Amino acid sequence: MDAHASTLEDPPELLPRTIWVGSRVFAAGEAFFFVPFLFAFFYLRALNSNGVWRGWPHHHPHPSRAFGIAILICVVASAAVLRAAARMAGTAWRPAAAAAFGLGLAAVALQCAQFASLGFGPTDAGYGSVFVGWTGLFALTAFGTMLWLESVLAQSLRGSADVSYLRASVEAVSFSWAVLALVQTAAFILLYLVA
Repeated sequence: MDAHASTLEDPPELLPRTIWVGSRVFAAGEAFFFVPFLFAFFYLRALNSNGVWRGWPHHHPHPSRAFGIAILICVVASAAVLRAAARMAGTAWRPAAAAAFGLGLAAVALQCAQFASLGFGPTDAGYGSVFVGWTGLFALTAFGTMLWLESVLAQSLRGSADVSYLRASVEAVSFSWAVLALVQTAAFILLYLVA
């Protein structure tokens, strides 16, 4: 039975390619996860029922643009540093990945701080619902991505950092994080500039 089971396993040299393909499928799923918020933004803004897209008369929610800029800078910088780390040789990628991890967690913390001082919620008109839904779920997704990155870093510290699947894992999480950086850029443009 064991001899038969071992013949069913994939050869180890296929693992990096499998991780590469899986990360692309996962990143596409993440991007499509945010498409309904894009649709909701344009639909509710165009519909503008009773003129309350941005809230009731004399109450128009305006999130702090400073928070939005800081979050965007942290996410884009983190994604850029992590993409660079994925291309580094040897163990040089670890400090860069750790810096990307710190920037990603800073973005999540800034989003939490923004929610604490927001002044409106998801029931305050169409804009409020799109803003809170999109940014809240982005923060959760970003936190999950940082957990993924942390697990790759921790695994590399337990063994060799040159193992092919670890290198593939760093590249995979960096690709996924880069896609989320594009989502965050679109969210910033729509929710802070176009809204």
